Amino acid sequence: MGIIIIKKLALLFTTVISVTISIGKEEDKGGDLNLADAFAQAEQELSEPISVEPEVEPIVVGRKKWNEKPATDPTVESNIQLPSLDASTIAIQELDPLETKQNQTAGVNMKITPPAIPPAVNLHRNFEGTLVLKPRSLGFEKYFPFQLENTRGRRLAFVDMENLKVTDPLDYKNQRVNILGKLEPIEEGKKDLVIRARQLRSID
Repeated sequence: MGIIIIKKLALLFTTVISVTISIGKEEDKGGDLNLADAFAQAEQELSEPISVEPEVEPIVVGRKKWNEKPATDPTVESNIQLPSLDASTIAIQELDPLETKQNQTAGVNMKITPPAIPPAVNLHRNFEGTLVLKPRSLGFEKYFPFQLENTRGRRLAFVDMENLKVTDPLDYKNQRVNILGKLEPIEEGKKDLVIRARQLRSID
């Protein structure tokens, strides 16, 4: 039994060797060209004439060939007349400067000082105190007989009752009152103040 197996393996080995040898011979037959032959073939292909196609010239409308100069129209040239420029006859003139002239303000009468907010003494405010009637001082009649005093009996300001039309200030004599009016000095440069009363009411 072992002899038969050995014979079969030997037969298989010989067939494989014969097949490989035959394949190698076929490859040797087909590969007869070497590197020198390949370069010689390339030179032969390059030496063959190459067919060159004719170039196509560009087309320009109105010309037979693209590199010709355009035809000039004599009628157009005769109508156009260029002015003759002579350097000696042309005078160079300076232009007026832009936005450098000052405006004339001779006839404009405007105040230089801007309008300001009036001081607080010119506003109507509320003043509280005791309304006291003192018509005379050292026998002379006072111009403002009424005056407003604080709790200590010190005069705060004189009271002008000319603008009171409805109420009678004598009804509020020696009473705590609230006066709505404008505070201002009696005369310029004096410390005495006067309240121009617009409303007068008692404080309960």
